[in-house]
Amino acid sequence: MIIHDTKIRVRYGETDKMGFLYHVHYVDYYDIARTEMIRSLGTSNLELENSGVMLPAIEVVSNYKNPAYYDYLLTVRCLLRELPGVKIRFDQEVYRENGELINTGHVVLAFMSVATYKACRPPEWFINILRPHFK
Repeated sequence: MIIHDTKIRVRYGETDKMGFLYHVHYVDYYDIARTEMIRSLGTSNLELENSGVMLPAIEVVSNYKNPAYYDYLLTVRCLLRELPGVKIRFDQEVYRENGELINTGHVVLAFMSVATYKACRPPEWFINILRPHFK
């Protein structure tokens, strides 16, 4: 399993009339954390795209337990629990600074060929980057 934490501070413009972090921004935070996890492994989404593979989202789930507010420093934990096939699932956990879990969710992405727009397997070089973390 791969676990990666990313710190994100809630900006004023991301809050709603009640002062809560507006719900749609959790999905943005999931994307940031996922991107940073991939970057921490020595590659990037851009490198995947340049190798002929896109990763469109096919499922997003977000469960709200407690709100976050302006200026909260959140930890967005991204977990990759298994090697991908045609799909890759990232689980997410969002914590307040005090360690309280306030949100959970997951995002499922499909590997898709840039040339054909059809589902495909992930590139072998990408699997080789992930494989050592699953032994």
